[in-house]
Order: sequence, then C-alpha cells, then structure tokens
Amino acid sequence: MTTLVIAHRLSTIRHADKIVVLNEGHIVESGKHEELLQVEHGIYQNMYHIQELRSLEEQGEVERHGEENDLGSAKLSRTLSGVSVKTDISESAVEKNFLDKKPFGFADLLKLNRLELKYFIVGLVGSCGGGIAQPVSAVLITGMITNMTKQYGLYQSTGDRSYLSELYDKVELSGILYLVGAVVVAILTYLQMYCFKYMEEKITTRLRTDNFRGLCRQNVGFFDEKENATGALTADLATNATKVSMLSGESQSVFFNAVFTLLAALVISFGFSSWLLSLIMLALIPLMLFGEVARMKEMKGAGLISDDLAIPGAHASEVLSNIRTVASLGIEKRSAGVFDDLLEEPLQKGRKEAQFNGLSLGLNSFMMMATYALIFWFGAKKVDDGTINFAEMMRTLMAIMMSVQTVSMASKFLSDAPKAFKAGSTIFAIRDRVAPIDSFNADGLRLTKVNGRLEFRDISFRYPTRPEINVLKRYNLTIEAGQTVAFCGPSGGGKSTIISLIERFYDPVVGDVLLDGHNIKDLNLGWLRSQIGLVGQEPTLFIGTIAENISYGLAEQPSQQEIEDAAKMANAHDFITQFPDGYDTQVGMKGEQLSGGQKQRIAIARAILKNPNLLLLDEATSALDSESEKVVQEALDKVVALKRRTTIIIAHRLSTIRKADKICVVSGGKIAEQGTHQELLRLNGIYAGLVESAST
Repeated sequence: MTTLVIAHRLSTIRHADKIVVLNEGHIVESGKHEELLQVEHGIYQNMYHIQELRSLEEQGEVERHGEENDLGSAKLSRTLSGVSVKTDISESAVEKNFLDKKPFGFADLLKLNRLELKYFIVGLVGSCGGGIAQPVSAVLITGMITNMTKQYGLYQSTGDRSYLSELYDKVELSGILYLVGAVVVAILTYLQMYCFKYMEEKITTRLRTDNFRGLCRQNVGFFDEKENATGALTADLATNATKVSMLSGESQSVFFNAVFTLLAALVISFGFSSWLLSLIMLALIPLMLFGEVARMKEMKGAGLISDDLAIPGAHASEVLSNIRTVASLGIEKRSAGVFDDLLEEPLQKGRKEAQFNGLSLGLNSFMMMATYALIFWFGAKKVDDGTINFAEMMRTLMAIMMSVQTVSMASKFLSDAPKAFKAGSTIFAIRDRVAPIDSFNADGLRLTKVNGRLEFRDISFRYPTRPEINVLKRYNLTIEAGQTVAFCGPSGGGKSTIISLIERFYDPVVGDVLLDGHNIKDLNLGWLRSQIGLVGQEPTLFIGTIAENISYGLAEQPSQQEIEDAAKMANAHDFITQFPDGYDTQVGMKGEQLSGGQKQRIAIARAILKNPNLLLLDEATSALDSESEKVVQEALDKVVALKRRTTIIIAHRLSTIRKADKICVVSGGKIAEQGTHQELLRLNGIYAGLVESAST
C-alpha cells in the first residue's frame, strides 16, 4: 500500500521510505531520514535540530531538577487535581440564552407603519380610488349594454335609424367616461403601488437593521444554543423582514383595494339595484371566493414546501462543500444516487399535491360556473315576473361578480399573515431581548489609566449549554501588572475559559474578575475590550484587504506607515510585499487566500497596531507546522517584549513559556500548581510530568 504523510512533527516520519522537503513550491531535498540529516545546512537538518533541541532542553530540565524536590516546594501553591470540590452553584444562576417570543399582530404592524404615515394615507387614497373603480365600471358597462339592447330593439321594431344615432351618442359618452376613468385609475393605482411598495422597502430595511443590530448585541453564550445556530439566524435575517414587510406593502394595498371594492359593490347593488338579487349573490359569494382562492393558489404555484427539500438540500450542500473528499473516495455516483433517493419522497408528495390541485381546481371551477348559472336563471325569472328590470339585474350581477376576483386576491394578505406574524415575533424577540452582556450598552466605568493587574476571586463557572458541568471551581488567582503569565495543563481543564472571562464573553456564575481593583462587570464593555488584544488559535480574517484586516478594531483609521510597521514587527511585511497587490491583496472568505502562518501573523500585526494593555495569546501556534511556528513565535516574542504589559499565554508547547513570570497549571477547573518554570520542575508534579511527556 502506498502511503503519503503530511507532517508537522518530524519524529513521526523518521521511518518513512522517502522524505520530501518542500520550500516555496519546489522539492529542495529528498531521501531517507538518515540521508537528509547528512546534508550540511539542509532545511530538514535544521528543522530536525530545532525540534530535538527543544526536547533535549526540556528533558534535561526534568532530569536536573527531578531530585531537587524538597520541603521548600511546599511554599508553592499546590492543589491536587483529584480532589473534588463541591459547589453550591444552582442551575438557575447559569446564564439563560433562549428567546422569549411574544405575540405579534395587526397592532404591531400598524406601529411599524407609523413612520411612513403620509405614504400610508396617500396609498390608502389610491387603494380607495382603485377599489371603487371596478364596481363603477360595472355600472358604466351595464348602462352601455342596457342602452344598446334598448335602442337596437327599438330600431329593429320600427326601422327608424335615429335610434341607432341616439345609441351611438350614448355609447360615445360612456366610452369617454370610461377613458377618463381609466386615466384617473392609472394615476391612483400608481400612487397606491408606489406608496405601499416604498413602505414595504422602508420597513424591510428597518426590520432587517433592527434584527442584525439585535444579533450583534447578543452575548456569546446566546450563539452557543442549538436553537440559535448561526445558519438558522442568518436565514431568518434574510427572510423574516421580507415576510413582515409584505403585509405592509403590496399585500396590504391589495387588501385595502378589495375592501373598498366590496363596499362600493354593496352600495351599488343594494342602493341602485335589486336588493333581493344582491342578498342571494352575497349568500353565494363564499362559493365563488372558494373557487377564486383555489385558482389563485394554483397560479401562485403552491407546491412543495421548503421543508420537504431540506434533507436533499443538506445532502447536496455537504457533498459540494466537501467535493475534494468525495472525489478522493470516488463516491460521486453514489452521492448522486443518494440525492435521487432523497428526492423520491418530495416527488411522491408533489404528485399527490398535483392530483389534489387538479381535482380541487376543476371542482371549484364547476362551482363558480354553476353559481353564475343559478344567478342568471333566478335573475331572468325576476325580470320575467316584473320584480326587477333588466338594468337592475345586470347592474347587480356586474358589480358583485367583478368584485369577487379582486376580493379573492386579498386572500393572499390573509394567507401570508400567520407567517408574517411568526417572523415578526422572532425579530422583535431578538431586538427586545435584554442581553446579560450587552456590547451596545454605553454605561460603565472607563479608567483613565490601566496598569493591568488582574484578580480572579473565588470564581466558579459553568457554560450555559452545559450547566451540569463545573468548568472552574473556587478559582483564585492574582496576576500583577506587567506580568507574563502562562496557563497550561490537560485538555479540557479550563485554560481557555480564563480568556473568555477576561474578554467578558461570559460572566462567572459565582465570584468576580477584577481589573486594577475594579469588577469588570462595572466597566464599560466596549472600553474594556478596546484595552485587550487577542490572538487565538484560529485567526479570524474578514473579506477585504490585508491592510483592512490589520486595522480592524481601531477607533481611528491608522496610516499606511503604521500598518506596515505593525506588519514588520509581526514578521508579515516580507510575505505581504511579495503579493502583486501588496497590502491591498484580498484575503478572501475567512482568509482562504493565505496560509495558516500568514493568517496568524496578520492577526498578530492587528494586535500590535492596537497596542493593548492586556495581551491574550490563546494557543496561537498550535495549528502551525514547525517552520511557520518558528516565525510566528518570533513575532509573538517581539510583541511580548515590545512594552511592559500584562500578557496571558495559553500554551500547548511548553518550551514557549519557560521564561514566563508565572506558570499556572490548570487541572479539573482549579489552579493545581503555580510558579516559575524552575520552581514547578522542582515540585515534580503535574507540570514536570507534562514537560517529561513532551520530551519523549
């Protein structure tokens, strides 16, 4: 079997049949481990000696101090990690991050329209004119038909062509009135559609802005909840505002149009036509509306709901986002087959829905035609027995029948309402939620001078998503101003939690974190974070240029020279200037155009430019190969030495923290050991064991 190994640790590839050394896209050395070590000043030899030197130094420290453990070490703070500490933390004290959704209804919708009241009034006038136009046109058409029937009948019975001339004059007058009405309706419809559409866009923008601002002000713990997954929140951000605004825009205009149409039709049919025929038609309107609503639904394409395609869509997204893995495994056809199988259920549902739509639409068309037939038959009988005349029958029929189609369109407003109200409830819940840690809150102290003394006083902490697990237990620690303090220990012991508490991503359940004697809860959150520089394990770069990414987080835009000076200090200037666009190079989504080491140096340059009073380094080199780690570590050492500031280092490589003023070993949520590198080796405890493990 042929095996390829991409290695960061050279000790893992000693026994490989062939080792290939790559540098800047070229193979510079190749051979077995022993052969490459013989190459004078070779790259492989240099990397291997660097790693060996670290291991030998650490091993030597262990051996040298292993026998020096005496009673003096008892002066050091030491707590056995195996001792269990009971805490009195109640789960009710743990931060809650659920949305409290309140009902959203028409009253809230009207409040949203308040700022665009003048547009609403003008649009309402347009809806009124457009709505009345349909029944009024029915009156004009009825008059034309009645006159034509009457005058032409007289002409046929007498042969007198003067009746035709009189008919022409009346039809011409009706046509002119119809044309004038068309111009007026066109103007009113324009005002109606423009005003309501403008309202819709304004409300969409306002709601979407409120939604995004609400999301931005939420505490970090809010996004840890499964219900608040970023994918779902961004999908809601894209659609919820539109759903709500539709009720204030086009749908609302159609609704008011239908209301005025129906009112005008009722006035005309009851006031100027046959009240008896009007009552019968009103009783039959639900049947006619049922047919029209079904037709509108079918035309709207009410097919498969999106949930039916969620699973196939997720499968497609997974395959396409991991296409390299799919191709390497040769499972393209299999993945396509699985996609076909997943589409089978939506296909069957679609077939059944198509059959149902066809049958219901046919039945409803029959009901509508049958209703018309019944009304014509009944109206003709009443004309025959003299109860009503022909003009009254036609006026009633035309007024109500022409309004049915308009009224049926208003059903879209009602059908959209439940979805809009649900979406509005979600937006308002996010907007109005009082975040326990609110980054938009302008209150709080802003210290005139920051020394950087940190104190963790009797801290107990649980993550909101895991309230049953105590991450930190009665945690006490003091970091003096200007000290460099490193944290190390077994994975999951609570090292990175320290940084989260300093940044106030979370608040402790019990206890306080103090900066220069002030509880950080009493400090202005924005100001506090402006005093902190954070370089994490996975640096975050945003879409934009390298220069923009370096300057993020500053209140004022730095000069190009300041950006370049920071990049030089971070060992980033050389690789940046090799790009054709230099500092204007686009980094891509999440910095995909840069390597891990390059991204990390950009993040370090960002921290240097910020010049913070507190510097937090969270396993900043753990994901890098040895060559990149060396360059990045040199940059970090420069940053630490740049000025006297409080520096906290979360370490995975113990060789990088030997010079720290204090090393804290975190285990089981407590400070198990603390002291300098030499002191902890003499203690011969957890730290000494970690150093020994790293050297073997």
